[in-house]
Amino acid sequence: MIKKLFLLGLLFLNLNSCSKSKKSLSDFKFEKGESSLELKIVNGNDYLTYNKPIRTDFKLENIDPNTLSIFGAGIKILTIENGITKTEINVPDNYLESDTLNIKLRFEINGKETKTEFNVPIKREQ
Repeated sequence: MIKKLFLLGLLFLNLNSCSKSKKSLSDFKFEKGESSLELKIVNGNDYLTYNKPIRTDFKLENIDPNTLSIFGAGIKILTIENGITKTEINVPDNYLESDTLNIKLRFEINGKETKTEFNVPIKREQ
């Protein structure tokens, strides 16, 4: 009986840790009604690296890309096509107080100004 409870506990902890990892990816998504804005790091990581240019895409749904403003250290807008704002982020080492890049976004949904922000972790290359 104790072995079964122990195995059941391990199974529960394993399933719980999987659900938490999914939630961390949603930290880079904003949704309001039918409109959404999502940050995707093109290399598949959920973090940036200091002193390394990394391609990122801001995917917009039901948001006019001409109303989008992006604020943050080391962000360069490359192109805007098909509702995706392609950017490159290159944060210099020792530029930020913490190892988190705060990206502030301003855009319009149905003519109303909307703001959100994403806090993206930054790591040092090993």
